[in-house]
Amino acid sequence: PSEQHFTIRYGDTGVSYEALIGPYLPGAREVVVEDPYIRLPHQVQNFVRFCEAVVKAGAARHIKLVTSYDADTSLADVQERLAELRQSLLELDVALEVELSPTLHDREIRLDNGWIIKIGRGLDFYQKPATWHEIGVHDLALRRRLAPAVGLFRAPCTPTAHTAKKKKNK
Repeated sequence: PSEQHFTIRYGDTGVSYEALIGPYLPGAREVVVEDPYIRLPHQVQNFVRFCEAVVKAGAARHIKLVTSYDADTSLADVQERLAELRQSLLELDVALEVELSPTLHDREIRLDNGWIIKIGRGLDFYQKPATWHEIGVHDLALRRRLAPAVGLFRAPCTPTAHTAKKKKNK
């Protein structure tokens, strides 16, 4: 894969999480998602779909989500949904770690193989379907998108806290 910078056009279809991040996942054992908007049910569902794309790639064993909340966020509901996802991922030998940050603003996906993915709207760049019985409801490649800027670039490989702790304990 190569570095890329582009803007997804409003209303376009054809880009799933697999298509967007799949080429950058080989060799990545750890994925860190910083997205302050994994709160509402559809945002958690987007994160589930993102995790499915990571699992399909096959190498990652640790996913960390750093997200935020506000006064309107039902933390109990979010934590319950993410606990269900954590259990599901554990059954596939993938650990999910969740960190809540009240000050998080930027969105970024870091892979421990050196790739960084920045999507202007984070994982929530799909339009809401007009009805829940139309094409694109379940297959995000067929769903219309909003218009985020996307940057995929190489960064120096630096161990994450999780990786550094594992090496220290060996």
